Amino acid sequence: MNKNSFYKGWVALYYPILFGFYLCCLPVMARTPLPKPILQQYTITGTVRDSQGVLPGVTVSVQGKSTATITDYQGKYGITATATDILVFSFVGYTTLNIPIAGRTVVIVNLQEDATQLQEVRINAGYYSVKESERTGSIAKITSKDIETQPVTNVLAAMQGRMAGVHITQQTGTAGGGFNIQIRGQNSVRRGGNSPLYIIDNVPYSSEEIGNGMSMSVMSMNTNPLNNINPTDIESLEVLKDADATAIYGSRGANGVVLITTKKGKKGKTRYSASVAQGAGSVPHFMKMMNTEQYLAMRAEAFANDGITAYPESAYDINGTWDQSRSTNWQKELMGGTSKITNINGSVSGGSEQTQFMVSGTYGKETTVLPGDFGYNRVNVRSSINHASADQRFKIAFTGGYGIQDNNQPSTDLTTEAWRLAPNAPALYDAEGNLNWENNTFENPLRYLKGLSKSKSYDLVANTILSYELLENLEIKSSFGYTDLNHHESSTYPSTMYNPSLGVGSEVSRIFYTDTNRNSWIIEPQLNWKPTLGALKTDLLLGSTFQRQDNTSLSAQKSGFSSNSMIYNPAAAIKYFDTWF
Repeated sequence: MNKNSFYKGWVALYYPILFGFYLCCLPVMARTPLPKPILQQYTITGTVRDSQGVLPGVTVSVQGKSTATITDYQGKYGITATATDILVFSFVGYTTLNIPIAGRTVVIVNLQEDATQLQEVRINAGYYSVKESERTGSIAKITSKDIETQPVTNVLAAMQGRMAGVHITQQTGTAGGGFNIQIRGQNSVRRGGNSPLYIIDNVPYSSEEIGNGMSMSVMSMNTNPLNNINPTDIESLEVLKDADATAIYGSRGANGVVLITTKKGKKGKTRYSASVAQGAGSVPHFMKMMNTEQYLAMRAEAFANDGITAYPESAYDINGTWDQSRSTNWQKELMGGTSKITNINGSVSGGSEQTQFMVSGTYGKETTVLPGDFGYNRVNVRSSINHASADQRFKIAFTGGYGIQDNNQPSTDLTTEAWRLAPNAPALYDAEGNLNWENNTFENPLRYLKGLSKSKSYDLVANTILSYELLENLEIKSSFGYTDLNHHESSTYPSTMYNPSLGVGSEVSRIFYTDTNRNSWIIEPQLNWKPTLGALKTDLLLGSTFQRQDNTSLSAQKSGFSSNSMIYNPAAAIKYFDTWF
């Protein structure tokens, strides 16, 4: 074989072999993915508006990703995305918009109100709910969104100034004090005769005041039990104001009805939340009082008008006994402190399609502007669990809340003392740091801090609802509610409140106290039928209520103790007066 023939034969074999090897490798090459191009991230900014102006609080997210943000108070936002991403704008009451970025770095959006969604807002009317657009009675509503921004400890404080025809006044500035509520004016001259009916998660809650004015002397009115409900646990508040809205409650709703619905768990991943809020409080305005020069001129004129030229021995302020160059603003001295306010909240919630749960707890503390270690403490724990069978025919729901209040205040309000003291009255403490009595010429106002006004409450509210769908649109349901309240309060006036020179002992020490126990149960079986006949929709409710409430209260005044350390032991008193009701 010559050389040329050898090369021609090798080339003829080489190319078929190479081509066959290429075909064998094609499946492997086809299965090897090409690397995706890396898209550059940009910061997209913009403003969200509606027909009235900018919209704060709008949720802006990237479709298909976990990236999200919220517009600020000027409606502006900033979010990281790629040129090919889609931005999703959502807000309650507005139509959700999906806007492609399309290479832009600034995206300005105008949201439109969702009229269909607004019409579907439902109002709790007690034993039934109704669409906002279909209600006939006068019903006012606020939600947790309105309540959570207010640093208040009482449910009624969250309603102040938010509802037409609902007049709410705070009875005292003392921490833990109650509120007075009137719905559409005063209906009775009897004390407590204008209180509305409270319904907490379908359980009637007595609005009667607890305690007694003598045993809670620093309160202008008796203690209000609604302090035991934590405002942050409330989902919504509805107030039924007119006869149409309250008719289903009969005479119980004569003064209006306040419906309180607490928060429940929602399906989804377990959610944890916690918050700590701290603040400070002080008296914003003091009464304008005379200085020492003006005060002494007024006193001198008063004596002159009565024809008295020689000042009495007991007129220490003007006869030279007290320093007439001294000038003290007693309002700032006795009430010019700063109260510290602390609120700690925590909750855990979640659940599946069939079972949802929620547990929350709150601790609150508030001190006073008065000198001394006084304060108001409260603890609230609330839980709820909802369960439905696989076919959604059987349902059970439980809600329960337990609250503890512990209030420690002086037994005498120092406000009146601050108004009555002469501006040149002596200092409160002597050189040794003891209460100053200025040679028995001065009734030191701090003596009242020796007496204490204490109150402690334990409050339980629980409810269980069972329901079963017998037939389509035919449901049988019953609720079982229970409340239990135990309250103790006392005001003490020990002998240490008096000038030591008087020589009095514990035989003059006194205590006023009140014990209140209140419990109730309620059972409400119902049958609900919602037939549909063509275009006609009917909702028929048949039900009954079985309820009982027991109240026991003991108020007592006791005096004459062998020792001041025995003042909280009623059996140690020599004199006593008891009243049961």
